[in-house]
Amino acid sequence: MNKFILIIFIFLVTGCAEQRIIDDLALINAVGYDLSDNEKNPLKLTVTFPIITKDGKYDRKTIMVEGKTSKEAREKVRFKTNYKLESGQVRVSLFGQELAKEGLLPNLHSLVRDPSLGTRVKLALAENEASDILMLQIKNEGQNATYLEQFLSKLNRENFRTNYNIYQYLRDYYDDGIDPILPVFKVEKNNIAYNGIGLFHEDKLIEILKPSEASYLFLFREEMKQGVFVEQIDVGEEEQASIMLNYELKNHHIEVPSTPNKPKEASIYIELIGDIVEYTGKEDVSEPKIQRKIEAIITKKIKMEGKKLIIKLQKLQVDPIGINRYVRNKMSYNQWKSLDQYKSYQDMNINIETKVFINSTGKWK
Repeated sequence: MNKFILIIFIFLVTGCAEQRIIDDLALINAVGYDLSDNEKNPLKLTVTFPIITKDGKYDRKTIMVEGKTSKEAREKVRFKTNYKLESGQVRVSLFGQELAKEGLLPNLHSLVRDPSLGTRVKLALAENEASDILMLQIKNEGQNATYLEQFLSKLNRENFRTNYNIYQYLRDYYDDGIDPILPVFKVEKNNIAYNGIGLFHEDKLIEILKPSEASYLFLFREEMKQGVFVEQIDVGEEEQASIMLNYELKNHHIEVPSTPNKPKEASIYIELIGDIVEYTGKEDVSEPKIQRKIEAIITKKIKMEGKKLIIKLQKLQVDPIGINRYVRNKMSYNQWKSLDQYKSYQDMNINIETKVFINSTGKWK
Protein backbone atom coordinates (compact mmCIF):
# COMPACT_ATOMS: atom_id res chain seq x y z
CA MET A 1 0.00 0.00 0.00
CA ASN A 2 2.79 2.41 0.89
CA LYS A 3 4.57 1.65 -2.41
CA PHE A 4 1.38 2.41 -4.31
CA ILE A 5 0.97 5.80 -2.59
CA LEU A 6 4.64 6.62 -3.34
CA ILE A 7 4.21 5.83 -7.04
CA ILE A 8 1.08 8.01 -7.25
CA PHE A 9 2.94 10.87 -5.49
CA ILE A 10 5.91 10.70 -7.89
CA PHE A 11 3.54 10.65 -10.86
CA LEU A 12 1.69 13.75 -9.62
CA VAL A 13 4.91 15.69 -8.87
CA THR A 14 6.53 14.96 -12.23
CA GLY A 15 3.27 15.70 -14.01
CA CYS A 16 2.97 19.17 -12.44
CA ALA A 17 6.58 20.25 -13.10
CA GLU A 18 7.20 22.53 -16.05
CA GLN A 19 9.05 20.65 -18.74
CA ARG A 20 11.98 22.45 -20.33
CA ILE A 21 13.39 20.82 -23.42
CA ILE A 22 16.82 22.24 -24.12
CA ASP A 23 16.29 22.32 -27.88
CA ASP A 24 13.31 24.63 -27.38
CA LEU A 25 15.13 27.12 -25.12
CA ALA A 26 16.91 30.37 -26.02
CA LEU A 27 19.56 30.72 -23.29
CA ILE A 28 20.34 34.43 -23.57
CA ASN A 29 24.04 35.02 -22.78
CA ALA A 30 24.35 38.77 -23.44
CA VAL A 31 22.09 41.82 -23.56
CA GLY A 32 22.83 45.28 -24.92
CA TYR A 33 21.09 48.57 -24.13
CA ASP A 34 21.14 51.63 -26.40
CA LEU A 35 19.12 54.78 -26.94
CA SER A 36 16.76 54.66 -29.90
CA ASP A 37 15.83 57.48 -32.28
CA ASN A 38 12.22 56.43 -31.85
CA GLU A 39 10.55 58.85 -29.41
CA LYS A 40 7.74 56.40 -28.62
CA ASN A 41 10.20 53.57 -27.98
CA PRO A 42 13.39 55.25 -26.69
CA LEU A 43 15.20 52.04 -25.69
CA LYS A 44 16.91 49.69 -28.13
CA LEU A 45 17.51 46.21 -26.74
CA THR A 46 19.83 43.64 -28.32
CA VAL A 47 19.96 40.03 -27.12
CA THR A 48 22.12 37.19 -28.34
CA PHE A 49 21.95 33.45 -27.65
CA PRO A 50 23.53 30.24 -28.98
CA ILE A 51 21.63 27.97 -31.34
CA ILE A 52 22.13 24.69 -33.16
CA THR A 53 21.49 24.97 -36.89
CA LYS A 54 19.55 22.41 -38.91
CA ASP A 55 22.78 20.83 -40.11
CA GLY A 56 23.94 20.41 -36.51
CA LYS A 57 26.42 23.30 -36.37
CA TYR A 58 26.90 25.58 -33.37
CA ASP A 59 25.90 29.18 -34.14
CA ARG A 60 24.28 32.20 -32.53
CA LYS A 61 21.20 34.33 -33.10
CA THR A 62 20.99 38.04 -32.34
CA ILE A 63 17.71 39.95 -32.06
CA MET A 64 17.24 43.71 -31.81
CA VAL A 65 14.00 45.46 -30.80
CA GLU A 66 12.81 48.84 -29.53
CA GLY A 67 10.58 49.55 -26.55
CA LYS A 68 9.58 52.02 -23.85
CA THR A 69 11.31 50.01 -21.13
CA SER A 70 13.62 47.02 -20.95
CA LYS A 71 10.75 44.77 -19.81
CA GLU A 72 8.57 45.82 -22.71
CA ALA A 73 11.47 45.29 -25.11
CA ARG A 74 12.04 41.83 -23.64
CA GLU A 75 8.43 40.97 -24.38
CA LYS A 76 8.91 42.07 -27.99
CA VAL A 77 11.95 39.80 -28.28
CA ARG A 78 9.71 36.84 -27.40
CA PHE A 79 7.71 37.45 -30.57
CA LYS A 80 10.86 37.44 -32.70
CA THR A 81 11.83 33.83 -32.02
CA ASN A 82 10.22 30.41 -31.76
CA TYR A 83 12.46 29.59 -28.79
CA LYS A 84 11.43 30.02 -25.16
CA LEU A 85 13.60 32.82 -23.73
CA GLU A 86 15.59 32.10 -20.56
CA SER A 87 17.69 34.85 -18.95
CA GLY A 88 19.42 32.74 -16.31
CA GLN A 89 22.53 32.33 -18.48
CA VAL A 90 23.13 36.05 -19.11
CA ARG A 91 26.83 36.67 -18.49
CA VAL A 92 27.38 40.17 -19.88
CA SER A 93 25.27 43.32 -20.00
CA LEU A 94 26.57 45.99 -22.37
CA PHE A 95 25.54 49.66 -22.41
CA GLY A 96 25.92 52.14 -25.24
CA GLN A 97 27.73 55.38 -24.46
CA GLU A 98 24.78 57.72 -25.05
CA LEU A 99 22.48 55.65 -22.84
CA ALA A 100 25.15 55.50 -20.12
CA LYS A 101 25.35 59.31 -20.12
CA GLU A 102 21.67 59.41 -19.15
CA GLY A 103 22.11 56.83 -16.37
CA LEU A 104 22.35 53.07 -15.92
CA LEU A 105 20.23 52.62 -12.82
CA PRO A 106 16.79 51.98 -14.42
CA ASN A 107 18.16 49.13 -16.53
CA LEU A 108 20.34 47.78 -13.70
CA HIS A 109 17.31 47.65 -11.42
CA SER A 110 15.50 45.67 -14.10
CA LEU A 111 18.37 43.16 -14.18
CA VAL A 112 18.59 42.92 -10.39
CA ARG A 113 14.87 42.23 -10.07
CA ASP A 114 15.25 39.13 -12.24
CA PRO A 115 15.69 36.34 -9.63
CA SER A 116 17.45 34.11 -12.15
CA LEU A 117 20.31 36.60 -12.59
CA GLY A 118 21.39 38.04 -9.27
CA THR A 119 24.45 40.30 -9.20
CA ARG A 120 26.98 38.08 -10.95
CA VAL A 121 26.33 39.56 -14.41
CA LYS A 122 29.38 41.39 -15.75
CA LEU A 123 28.94 44.96 -16.97
CA ALA A 124 30.73 46.93 -19.68
CA LEU A 125 30.32 49.96 -21.92
CA ALA A 126 30.38 50.28 -25.69
CA GLU A 127 32.29 53.24 -27.06
CA ASN A 128 29.44 53.79 -29.50
CA GLU A 129 26.46 51.42 -29.46
CA ALA A 130 26.15 48.10 -27.66
CA SER A 131 24.33 46.67 -30.68
CA ASP A 132 27.43 47.24 -32.86
CA ILE A 133 29.44 44.91 -30.62
CA LEU A 134 26.80 42.23 -30.12
CA MET A 135 25.86 42.13 -33.81
CA LEU A 136 29.49 41.84 -34.92
CA GLN A 137 30.51 38.56 -36.51
CA ILE A 138 34.03 37.75 -35.29
CA LYS A 139 35.74 35.08 -37.33
CA ASN A 140 36.48 31.87 -35.38
CA GLU A 141 35.26 33.38 -32.08
CA GLY A 142 31.67 32.08 -31.96
CA GLN A 143 29.77 33.79 -29.17
CA ASN A 144 30.46 37.50 -28.63
CA ALA A 145 29.13 37.10 -25.09
CA THR A 146 31.72 34.44 -24.28
CA TYR A 147 34.47 36.56 -25.82
CA LEU A 148 33.44 39.59 -23.71
CA GLU A 149 33.08 37.53 -20.53
CA GLN A 150 36.57 36.09 -20.97
CA PHE A 151 37.95 39.56 -21.72
CA LEU A 152 36.35 40.97 -18.56
CA SER A 153 37.66 38.03 -16.52
CA LYS A 154 41.14 38.75 -17.87
CA LEU A 155 40.87 42.42 -16.87
CA ASN A 156 39.70 41.29 -13.43
CA ARG A 157 42.74 39.01 -13.05
CA GLU A 158 45.06 41.81 -14.10
CA ASN A 159 43.39 44.32 -11.77
CA PHE A 160 42.63 41.83 -8.99
CA ARG A 161 39.58 42.91 -6.99
CA THR A 162 38.20 45.16 -9.72
CA ASN A 163 35.26 42.93 -10.65
CA TYR A 164 33.12 44.57 -13.30
CA ASN A 165 29.78 43.17 -12.21
CA ILE A 166 26.44 44.42 -10.93
CA TYR A 167 27.43 43.88 -7.31
CA GLN A 168 30.57 46.02 -7.45
CA TYR A 169 28.96 48.73 -9.55
CA LEU A 170 26.02 49.11 -7.16
CA ARG A 171 28.31 48.85 -4.14
CA ASP A 172 30.35 51.82 -5.38
CA TYR A 173 27.22 53.67 -6.48
CA TYR A 174 25.64 53.50 -3.04
CA ASP A 175 28.95 54.24 -1.26
CA ASP A 176 29.09 58.05 -1.00
CA GLY A 177 32.90 57.96 -0.81
CA ILE A 178 33.73 56.53 -4.26
CA ASP A 179 32.34 56.55 -7.80
CA PRO A 180 31.87 53.49 -10.06
CA ILE A 181 33.95 52.65 -13.12
CA LEU A 182 33.36 50.29 -16.06
CA PRO A 183 35.58 49.10 -18.92
CA VAL A 184 34.89 50.33 -22.45
CA PHE A 185 34.98 48.24 -25.63
CA LYS A 186 34.85 49.23 -29.27
CA VAL A 187 34.68 47.59 -32.70
CA GLU A 188 38.09 47.76 -34.34
CA LYS A 189 38.91 46.08 -37.66
CA ASN A 190 36.15 43.50 -37.29
CA ASN A 191 37.23 42.71 -33.74
CA ILE A 192 36.24 43.74 -30.21
CA ALA A 193 38.95 45.79 -28.49
CA TYR A 194 39.33 47.23 -24.97
CA ASN A 195 39.47 51.03 -25.13
CA GLY A 196 39.71 52.45 -21.62
CA ILE A 197 37.64 53.04 -18.51
CA GLY A 198 34.34 54.87 -18.15
CA LEU A 199 34.07 57.29 -15.20
CA PHE A 200 30.72 57.78 -13.49
CA HIS A 201 29.22 60.50 -11.34
CA GLU A 202 26.46 58.60 -9.54
CA ASP A 203 25.06 56.41 -12.34
CA LYS A 204 25.84 58.74 -15.27
CA LEU A 205 28.85 58.33 -17.55
CA ILE A 206 30.96 61.50 -17.44
CA GLU A 207 34.16 60.67 -19.33
CA ILE A 208 36.11 57.80 -20.88
CA LEU A 209 39.76 57.51 -19.89
CA LYS A 210 42.18 56.28 -22.54
CA PRO A 211 43.94 53.00 -21.67
CA SER A 212 47.17 54.90 -20.89
CA GLU A 213 45.32 57.12 -18.39
CA ALA A 214 43.43 54.16 -16.97
CA SER A 215 46.71 52.42 -16.11
CA TYR A 216 47.52 55.29 -13.71
CA LEU A 217 44.01 55.21 -12.28
CA PHE A 218 44.47 51.55 -11.31
CA LEU A 219 47.89 52.35 -9.88
CA PHE A 220 46.22 54.71 -7.39
CA ARG A 221 43.28 52.44 -6.55
CA GLU A 222 43.88 50.28 -3.52
CA GLU A 223 42.88 46.94 -5.08
CA MET A 224 45.53 47.06 -7.82
CA LYS A 225 48.15 44.62 -6.48
CA GLN A 226 50.21 44.19 -9.63
CA GLY A 227 50.40 45.50 -13.16
CA VAL A 228 52.52 46.55 -16.09
CA PHE A 229 54.10 49.98 -16.51
CA VAL A 230 54.70 50.72 -20.21
CA GLU A 231 55.95 54.21 -21.06
CA GLN A 232 58.31 56.38 -23.06
CA ILE A 233 60.77 57.94 -20.62
CA ASP A 234 63.36 60.70 -21.04
CA VAL A 235 66.78 59.19 -20.36
CA GLY A 236 68.91 62.07 -21.67
CA GLU A 237 68.68 65.59 -23.01
CA GLU A 238 67.52 64.43 -26.45
CA GLU A 239 67.00 60.72 -25.90
CA GLN A 240 63.88 58.73 -25.12
CA ALA A 241 63.56 55.04 -24.36
CA SER A 242 60.64 52.63 -24.13
CA ILE A 243 60.41 50.66 -20.92
CA MET A 244 58.14 47.86 -19.74
CA LEU A 245 58.12 47.12 -16.04
CA ASN A 246 56.15 44.26 -14.46
CA TYR A 247 55.47 45.51 -10.94
CA GLU A 248 53.91 44.58 -7.63
CA LEU A 249 52.32 47.17 -5.40
CA LYS A 250 54.14 46.65 -2.10
CA ASN A 251 52.57 49.54 -0.27
CA HIS A 252 49.52 51.72 -0.84
CA HIS A 253 47.78 54.08 1.52
CA ILE A 254 45.95 57.39 1.39
CA GLU A 255 46.21 59.98 4.14
CA VAL A 256 43.86 62.86 4.84
CA PRO A 257 44.77 65.10 7.83
CA SER A 258 42.07 65.48 10.48
CA THR A 259 40.28 68.80 10.30
CA PRO A 260 37.13 70.28 11.86
CA ASN A 261 36.24 71.87 8.53
CA LYS A 262 36.57 70.68 4.97
CA PRO A 263 39.95 69.01 4.27
CA LYS A 264 42.51 70.99 2.32
CA GLU A 265 44.78 68.19 1.12
CA ALA A 266 45.33 64.46 0.74
CA SER A 267 48.33 62.29 -0.09
CA ILE A 268 48.49 59.04 -2.05
CA TYR A 269 51.50 56.89 -1.11
CA ILE A 270 52.52 54.03 -3.38
CA GLU A 271 55.58 51.79 -3.39
CA LEU A 272 56.35 49.59 -6.40
CA ILE A 273 58.89 46.85 -6.93
CA GLY A 274 59.30 45.61 -10.47
CA ASP A 275 61.20 43.68 -13.10
CA ILE A 276 62.33 45.30 -16.33
CA VAL A 277 61.16 43.09 -19.21
CA GLU A 278 61.92 45.54 -22.01
CA TYR A 279 64.20 48.56 -22.36
CA THR A 280 65.30 50.29 -25.58
CA GLY A 281 67.82 52.73 -24.09
CA LYS A 282 71.58 52.50 -24.67
CA GLU A 283 72.52 52.04 -21.01
CA ASP A 284 73.26 48.69 -19.44
CA VAL A 285 70.36 48.32 -17.03
CA SER A 286 72.16 45.55 -15.14
CA GLU A 287 74.39 48.22 -13.59
CA PRO A 288 73.10 49.41 -10.17
CA LYS A 289 73.89 53.04 -11.02
CA ILE A 290 71.70 52.89 -14.15
CA GLN A 291 68.95 51.13 -12.21
CA ARG A 292 68.86 53.95 -9.64
CA LYS A 293 68.67 56.45 -12.51
CA ILE A 294 65.75 54.61 -14.12
CA GLU A 295 63.98 54.30 -10.75
CA ALA A 296 64.18 58.07 -10.37
CA ILE A 297 62.94 58.64 -13.93
CA ILE A 298 59.96 56.30 -13.48
CA THR A 299 59.14 57.89 -10.12
CA LYS A 300 59.11 61.33 -11.71
CA LYS A 301 56.97 60.07 -14.60
CA ILE A 302 54.37 58.54 -12.27
CA LYS A 303 54.16 61.73 -10.21
CA MET A 304 53.81 63.93 -13.29
CA GLU A 305 51.26 61.81 -15.20
CA GLY A 306 49.45 60.92 -11.99
CA LYS A 307 49.04 64.57 -11.04
CA LYS A 308 47.58 65.30 -14.50
CA LEU A 309 45.05 62.53 -14.00
CA ILE A 310 44.11 63.67 -10.49
CA ILE A 311 43.50 67.24 -11.70
CA LYS A 312 41.35 65.89 -14.53
CA LEU A 313 39.27 63.77 -12.11
CA GLN A 314 38.80 66.77 -9.82
CA LYS A 315 37.62 68.99 -12.69
CA LEU A 316 35.15 66.31 -13.76
CA GLN A 317 34.01 65.91 -10.12
CA VAL A 318 34.42 62.14 -10.21
CA ASP A 319 36.20 60.20 -7.48
CA PRO A 320 37.00 56.68 -8.74
CA ILE A 321 40.02 56.45 -6.41
CA GLY A 322 37.87 56.87 -3.31
CA ILE A 323 39.56 59.93 -1.75
CA ASN A 324 36.26 60.87 -0.12
CA ARG A 325 36.21 57.58 1.78
CA TYR A 326 39.23 58.78 3.71
CA VAL A 327 37.73 62.25 4.15
CA ARG A 328 34.56 60.67 5.55
CA ASN A 329 36.56 58.59 8.03
CA LYS A 330 38.10 61.78 9.48
CA MET A 331 34.78 63.49 10.14
CA SER A 332 31.71 63.01 12.27
CA TYR A 333 28.50 61.89 10.60
CA ASN A 334 26.97 65.38 10.82
CA GLN A 335 30.12 67.04 9.48
CA TRP A 336 30.21 64.66 6.53
CA LYS A 337 26.53 65.13 5.69
CA SER A 338 26.83 68.92 5.79
CA LEU A 339 29.92 68.88 3.53
CA ASP A 340 29.63 69.56 -0.20
CA GLN A 341 31.85 66.56 -0.87
CA TYR A 342 32.47 67.10 -4.59
CA LYS A 343 33.21 70.82 -4.17
CA SER A 344 35.55 69.95 -1.30
CA TYR A 345 37.19 67.20 -3.38
CA GLN A 346 37.59 69.58 -6.31
CA ASP A 347 39.39 72.14 -4.13
CA MET A 348 41.77 69.70 -2.44
CA ASN A 349 45.49 69.56 -3.12
CA ILE A 350 46.09 65.85 -3.75
CA ASN A 351 49.75 64.87 -3.61
CA ILE A 352 51.35 61.72 -5.01
CA GLU A 353 54.30 60.20 -3.15
CA THR A 354 55.98 57.37 -5.06
CA LYS A 355 58.86 54.97 -4.50
CA VAL A 356 60.00 52.66 -7.29
CA PHE A 357 62.48 49.80 -6.84
CA ILE A 358 63.87 47.66 -9.64
CA ASN A 359 64.13 44.05 -8.54
CA SER A 360 65.66 42.53 -11.68
CA THR A 361 66.53 43.45 -15.24
CA GLY A 362 66.19 40.09 -16.96
CA LYS A 363 68.95 38.22 -18.73
CA TRP A 364 69.74 40.78 -21.37
CA LYS A 365 70.55 44.45 -21.54
